[in-house]
Parts: sequence; C-alpha cells; structure tokens
Amino acid sequence: MEKRSIYSWKNNLLGNKSNLYNEDTMIGSLESNDWTLDANVSIRSDQYSFKNKGLFNPYTEIRNKYGELIGDIEYNNWTGGATISLIDRKYKWSPRNMWMSTWKIENEQGQIAEVNPSAMGNCGTIESVDNNELLLSISLYLQKRTAIMYSMVALVPVFVILLF
Repeated sequence: MEKRSIYSWKNNLLGNKSNLYNEDTMIGSLESNDWTLDANVSIRSDQYSFKNKGLFNPYTEIRNKYGELIGDIEYNNWTGGATISLIDRKYKWSPRNMWMSTWKIENEQGQIAEVNPSAMGNCGTIESVDNNELLLSISLYLQKRTAIMYSMVALVPVFVILLF
C-alpha cells in the first residue's frame, strides 16, 4: 500500500502569498502576481518560477532556481485541465469532480496528488503519493491559478452590468 502525505496551505490576507505546511512545520511558500499569473515557489531548498506566456493559447514555463527551463504547462480552456510536461515525464491536471472543487494530478500509473481547496479558497490540502518538491510546487501553483481564473470569470457579469 502506498504512503500518502498530506500537506496544507494557507493564503495571507491579500491572497498573494501562500505558505505550505507539512503537519505544523512551514516547508515552503508561493508568491504570486495575480495580474500576470506568474509565481515563485520555494519548497525546502528548491525554488521554481512559473511564468505565464501567450494570450490566446496560454502556457506556463517552469524554471528552476538557476533559470533553466525544466518544463511547461499547457492549458485546455474548455475543460479547465492542463498537461504538465517535465523533462522526463508528463502529467495531467484535471478536476476530480463535476463541481471542479477538487483537482488531481495523474501520470500514466494513476493519481499522484489531490488538491482540496476550502470553500473560500484561502486554504486547503494537497494529498500526495510522490513527495516531490517540484510536483508540490506545481500543485500549489495550479491551485492558485485556477482560483484566479475562476474569480476573473465570475467578475465578467459584474463588469457587463456596470457598462450598461
């Protein structure tokens, strides 16, 4: 039977920084720019940057602490899912249920991480089989990006009403 680790995250008041915990010990953080969807993640001694590219066919570059490109994330705007391509592996990010309230990362062998945001989205848990800092960073980044994208979509009707 595989051992699963449970991590938790909590956002600051402004939502631009998330701290990642293993039990009660802070092991990392994500700092984001909500307007560009860019972020920097530090977990233990590893650091990664996520740089959003493209407007109509968006993708995100993943770079290590030395600035080397180590992967990318391509988004499927229709399903909300994404394909994560790393140097030697591919993963899928997709909703775990029809309400898109829980997300998962899978490889060819099956699910390796599950992301469960709280109802307010300001905290949540990541349950992981593969205790890999890069995959934890990607999980934290994709959760944040998904929350921002859904917030933007929810604001569209408000802007339309204000314009008329």
